[in-house]
Amino acid sequence: MNPGDPRRLVGKRFWGYLVALCFVVQPSLAQQKLNRLIVYGENFIFSVKEPTGWNGDTTNAEKFQCNLVLHESGRAPDSTEGLIRIRVNDKVDENTRADLEADMDDYKAKYPTVHFRDIPAKNPNYRCLASVFYIPGKFYEYVAYVNPGPQKPLLFSVSMNTYKSQASAKQLEAFQSAIQSLTLLKP
Repeated sequence: MNPGDPRRLVGKRFWGYLVALCFVVQPSLAQQKLNRLIVYGENFIFSVKEPTGWNGDTTNAEKFQCNLVLHESGRAPDSTEGLIRIRVNDKVDENTRADLEADMDDYKAKYPTVHFRDIPAKNPNYRCLASVFYIPGKFYEYVAYVNPGPQKPLLFSVSMNTYKSQASAKQLEAFQSAIQSLTLLKP
């Protein structure tokens, strides 16, 4: 190719545009914040998005008998207030309703005056069932089961205790957000 060949000019322009594009794209990628936590255990990997104003914690999760806790910002890591717990459980079958009802039966045995109310919970890819277990003025326990489907041997449980009062709109929004963003990556 000689220096005046049009193909050579096109090649120079291509490389010039490519270099300029790298200077524009790279800083914008560096500014993006990853918005999902990756949590892994012996037989699983899942991701969840931290709700706005909440922080994920796997270090202290074990003492809450779960795989991940989401703390409301400003709360101490060992506080049970403003806490969403996510746990991965082995699944026996696809009857998620029976799992939720077994929890209700356990609560009824411990607290004969407990009430239950179904609440909405959605995940774009998985079946969800949720309920609040409560005794007015004593406790409110929000419980959801998220079933990744028949090909997956695991089931998520998501819970939040708000003690003597119902969850605030902010707490319910965070609870729903965590449920909605759950994704089983492995198995």
